[in-house]
Amino acid sequence: MAETLTPAGKKTAIKTTTQSDFAQRRWEMGVLGGDFDGADVITTYGAFAFNRSLSTELTYSQVLGNFSDSNMFLLSLLSQPFPEWRVSPFFTLGGGTIKTSPNVTLVQAQDREDALAKVGFGVRAYLTRRFMLRAELNNYVIFSSDNNNEEIDEWKIGFAFFF
Repeated sequence: MAETLTPAGKKTAIKTTTQSDFAQRRWEMGVLGGDFDGADVITTYGAFAFNRSLSTELTYSQVLGNFSDSNMFLLSLLSQPFPEWRVSPFFTLGGGTIKTSPNVTLVQAQDREDALAKVGFGVRAYLTRRFMLRAELNNYVIFSSDNNNEEIDEWKIGFAFFF
């Protein structure tokens, strides 16, 4: 495409994305997979950066377990203290809801919807062009309606792109 000529007969100018663009990104989207307290989890997310160090994320996760499946929606704040580093750590704090649907055939169990909060940390690694690798560890507290709160650990790894 770089050899394509414009109507004026000049080569088309194509901007190359660099690591400095990674540090100054505004929008980000990605997919991660991992473990949610022994169950498989798949997460998609979208993020908007307020500035180089602070962004907000909206995530949807599907948790696939042996005895139940869950859907999670979260809104989080993410702080990245060193956005100019190629491998950059981040910290996150957020909250949302989790809806759990038991996988039962003999007994009619009710679906459960509860609030949850999370705290976590991870790293983003700039790979090339507009792609990055992301890995994170999170700790959730699920505020159960029966006053029996649960603490869940989760790890995820995946790929994202920015624009």
